[in-house]
Amino acid sequence: MIRKTRIDAAMDKDNWIEINKELNRLYQLHEMGVSQPGKCREFNSQASLFLERLEELGADDIADRVMELLAGCSPKDFSPCDNRLNTKSSLERLQERIKKKLE
Repeated sequence: MIRKTRIDAAMDKDNWIEINKELNRLYQLHEMGVSQPGKCREFNSQASLFLERLEELGADDIADRVMELLAGCSPKDFSPCDNRLNTKSSLERLQERIKKKLE
């Protein structure tokens, strides 16, 4: 049995659903960056706003992971991201963590 933290228990399912939706949107935005390098900067900006929202909600474990993701994110306007695959993997791991919180 997974023990929930005090913060997790305080957050309701609706918050986790919204976090999941936002994370899925960020994932799609990141994937668009493969063919549209300018989307990298938009992804970085939106991920920063997402981090702020997570911190406001008290979702510290997820916020920490997004902060790590942003630390390796170096947006480029005219060429593909050097860390694209690492960022994609990080986003996928975050999606799995959120799914577990929704179970």
